[in-house]
Amino acid sequence: MINYLSTGRVRTCLTAGLLALVTVAGPVMAHEYRAGDIEVVHPFAPPTPPGAPMAAGYLEIINHGQQDERLLGGKVTFAHELQLHETTVEGDVSRMRQITDGLVIPAGSTVKFQPMGKHLMFTDLAEPLVDGERKAATLSFENAGELEVEFAIEHAETGSMDHDNMDHGEMDHGDMKEEEMMKKDSAHKHQ
Repeated sequence: MINYLSTGRVRTCLTAGLLALVTVAGPVMAHEYRAGDIEVVHPFAPPTPPGAPMAAGYLEIINHGQQDERLLGGKVTFAHELQLHETTVEGDVSRMRQITDGLVIPAGSTVKFQPMGKHLMFTDLAEPLVDGERKAATLSFENAGELEVEFAIEHAETGSMDHDNMDHGEMDHGDMKEEEMMKKDSAHKHQ
């Protein structure tokens, strides 16, 4: 027995199927943002436990232009400050330092922010970062200006930063008392 479907019914079924596919695939799809020659690809931050004082953020920045660009920093509402950081490994000791004069994004290249490398640091979190949420941020570039992005809160596929052997001695903790600094470093190590 042959069952003939009306054209309208076929369209309804196809539309429902496509909608279901987009709904399922949506959260795992990368997200990109563009300002001038700069493209920011898939900004994300791993979830944090309650009370964590800081979190790392990762992304890729592609400079499609013919002149160097500089990421100056940015701002967020879910933390006190957004800082640029870089982790280097010397022997078996990792050192994290804040980049205070901006980060050059060379013309025609991609700079990856990833665990144990360049990354963003969100300091003094106002609230935990919860898996599945998105958090708004503004990245500031020297030539491209400000770019509004959203950080997807999700677990890193490449693993999280290992802070157990990290030397925080070069980090600028501002006017924080030594006791507060030790609490922050301890919480940061167990993030």
